[in-house]
Amino acid sequence: MLAAFPQARPGDVWQATEGLAPAVHRTGDRLIQDSYQRRWGLVIVGGDEVRIPYRHFQDPALPVADPHAESVRQAWLTRSSQGRVRQQALRSLLRAPASWHVPFVLQLCGEYIIEIGHDIARYVSGSLQGDPSMLEAYRRFWRDNPEFVALTYARAASYWDAYYRNTVTLSEYPPRVAVTQVERLIVNCG
Repeated sequence: MLAAFPQARPGDVWQATEGLAPAVHRTGDRLIQDSYQRRWGLVIVGGDEVRIPYRHFQDPALPVADPHAESVRQAWLTRSSQGRVRQQALRSLLRAPASWHVPFVLQLCGEYIIEIGHDIARYVSGSLQGDPSMLEAYRRFWRDNPEFVALTYARAASYWDAYYRNTVTLSEYPPRVAVTQVERLIVNCG
């Protein structure tokens, strides 16, 4: 778990583990930047390489008293094997965004749960627009991780094609809308 967060967070990570149930299964070696064919480069946050798992099998147990450690725990839970847990964790992150949250939020745009895409699109079209420090965090992440951004776009299109092609156009698919809105914001506000 320690490798999933920027180096500035180690104390918070240790505290965050206290609020997790024991893992049901071992977390695999697959990272968020892995496709089935290849690894799409490193993921860099604030100059640090992070190794965020694609999924893990730990559920939330008790909340952590320290708000910074709880934020780490919520970011970790965005990688849960359960969609409802990922959505609740995302909502928690969006209520109090931090620059290191960006890969945890962006990764969810490359997944299949349309409701999570709606939540991110609402955040991007709402409070992100008025938050210069978070806009800068997304801009830096985009610049430092172009392969991951490309993979996120490709995943969004792939999930749309597999599950939603007959109900919504790709340009209306909420996860794709969210990632496109982020890109438009950071280009137009830079």
